Amino acid sequence: MHGMLLHTCQRLEWYTVGGPATRLPALHDRPTVWGRRLALVRLTQIAAGTRSLVLGERFIHRQVLDAAGRLSSGHPLFHLTTDALHLAQQAREQFDLHAEVDYSDLPTLLLKPRGGTRQLLVIGGGMLARAVAAAPPAGYERVVMLTRGPRKLRRLVEGLGNVTVVRAPSLAAALDGRPYDTVIATTNLHPDYQSRVADAVTSPLCGCVVDLCSTPALDRRPEHYHHLYDPEVLRTLAAANRDMAERAAHARQWIAQNAEVPA
Repeated sequence: MHGMLLHTCQRLEWYTVGGPATRLPALHDRPTVWGRRLALVRLTQIAAGTRSLVLGERFIHRQVLDAAGRLSSGHPLFHLTTDALHLAQQAREQFDLHAEVDYSDLPTLLLKPRGGTRQLLVIGGGMLARAVAAAPPAGYERVVMLTRGPRKLRRLVEGLGNVTVVRAPSLAAALDGRPYDTVIATTNLHPDYQSRVADAVTSPLCGCVVDLCSTPALDRRPEHYHHLYDPEVLRTLAAANRDMAERAAHARQWIAQNAEVPA
């Protein structure tokens, strides 16, 4: 189908130049953006970080770029996404859209290593998970990353330091029976994988959990579990980025006024 899927830890949306008939059945309960004008404005506002929970976040521009990179040059949205990314970068620079505290900073604010807890489990292999692994909170001497595609991820995390990348069957051996805290940053929460995640974060060895997924990864919350949309987390983000809201609102308006649909 002639559309584009934008899938991140925080967002799952379908963009198409067609009408309602082009909606994907599997995404019936997710936002669908129809039409070139609406797609251009929304994609630009998203890529600029003006529609994120963390206004001015640095990850979303690259995530839109990656989604656009999967389109062929003849795709109906190819040139539109290129224009959206260019305009979004202009908006970022003009309105100084750079978050003081980003998603990857939350583990540093929310995790407090206990005595004996010196390893951090990061669940996920995408951009956000890699950012957390690259700069873990102080006190963690080792990072274990759980992913379904370890071979590719190992290449991406080379040079990050003491980072071990494993699939689920090898997780217990990698953790070596020692205490750990967990950060969940994955877009893959299919039932089979979700059960693996649940086993990891409800283990007696697991202390604190920070869940950066838009939808909680677990149906039942263990003790010391922080989700992105918990009130205290939202207050932390709002306080840290309190100067961003007005700039983001002005940027959204500027984008809507300056977005020109390519012929």
